Amino acid sequence: MPVTVIVEPDHGGHRFQAVANVAQLAARTDEIILLTSAGAASTDEFRTFLPEMPLKVDDRFDGIYPPTRVIARAVAEICRTNTVSTVVVMDADQSLKRWWYVAAQEFRGLPRRPRVVFMLTRYPARLRLSDHFGWALRLSKGTLALAAMATGTLHRVAGFAGREDLSRGWLVKRARDPAICTAHSRDQARLRTELDLPADRSLVGLFGVLTARKNAPLVLDAVLACGPDADLLLAGSIAPDVTAWLGTLPQSQRRRVMARDGFLSNDLLDRLVAASDVVVIALTNNGPSGIMGKALAAEVAVVSAGSEVRARELQATRGGVIADLTAQSIAAGLRTLLAPGATHIRADAVPPATGDAFAAALLGTEGRRPLRVRRSGRK
Repeated sequence: MPVTVIVEPDHGGHRFQAVANVAQLAARTDEIILLTSAGAASTDEFRTFLPEMPLKVDDRFDGIYPPTRVIARAVAEICRTNTVSTVVVMDADQSLKRWWYVAAQEFRGLPRRPRVVFMLTRYPARLRLSDHFGWALRLSKGTLALAAMATGTLHRVAGFAGREDLSRGWLVKRARDPAICTAHSRDQARLRTELDLPADRSLVGLFGVLTARKNAPLVLDAVLACGPDADLLLAGSIAPDVTAWLGTLPQSQRRRVMARDGFLSNDLLDRLVAASDVVVIALTNNGPSGIMGKALAAEVAVVSAGSEVRARELQATRGGVIADLTAQSIAAGLRTLLAPGATHIRADAVPPATGDAFAAALLGTEGRRPLRVRRSGRK
């Protein structure tokens, strides 16, 4: 039986959610091997996203950032003992830099080269003409992708796209970030009871891996500026510097923050999102947000600051308010969404962005023939 190899050394955050989407689709025709780092199969992330997935785990990498040559060599070794049809490298931006060179060396002598697919997480799909840095980044990544394709070691490249972006892309295909939530805001009262959250407060949610990049102090300033009836709900893996910041808050501010530190299972994260009145994404990463996707699916309003990609998505989905990355602007957005009679968010403003659709766009199985790969008998 043919084999699909999915390469994802980093189990952190919700990366294995994307792995699960790809594995679920590929498993319809292939056996699945997950090439990852040591101990990944014993993590909360694996138990949450991949517990029943029919796959074999090859955890040969010593860390979550193996060198590109180590990845290419591991793929080649698996190809020598298995009938590998496809290799999918998740979060492949770093590997793209040297893949054209090292993979050509490591794949030399393989009786059959696999079809290789790269998922880029930091490729700017849509840019303003004035965004010189973005165009330079796009040009460099595109050039590296073409170089790898010329060596026969790369056959398809995809990147995350906003949920409103229905175009396919040319060189780098566009895979819409899934918008999936297993809970819904219509059940907010019940969810708050189950989660021991106050029923009479306006809850502003900030979720995920809570590092300094999530701008929790800025969001708290915005919440405090909204008035006395709103609280900040921090939930996820809270970084030490954010924990230290919480410890410095005066009691009058600290009691306005509910902090739940620790890994969030998919079910728990979904329920926390759906229990919130508003979710804030204050992040300069210019790409779609998985947390925002959950909020949109649960019909929870979003305030987004720091990303043109998310801004376009909010405009198309009518999912919330676009703000500047300042406490004053975010507070204005919160007041708009928390006001009595605020417009209800609808999840059906754009076609559903499903896990299957994401995987099909990445793998290239949306009604098109897979790319032929060349055979190589050269030593």
